[in-house]
Amino acid sequence: MNLSYREMALLLSSTVFITSFVVKFIIFDVKLTYMIRDIIMFFAIYMIAKSLFFMIDRILINFRKIM
Repeated sequence: MNLSYREMALLLSSTVFITSFVVKFIIFDVKLTYMIRDIIMFFAIYMIAKSLFFMIDRILINFRKIM
């Protein structure tokens, strides 16, 4: 299974978004402001995770070149 850093970031951010939405739905606390906050959180986690996974990917590629 070969996942790119973009796919890993999308997987992580969508998992957090879906988990947050399901928990709010279970406790009957679904409001529009919470949904907007979750959408903003989704994009923030995606951007941060994408750049972190990109850096890790570059480090691993450089390490393989050295070895």
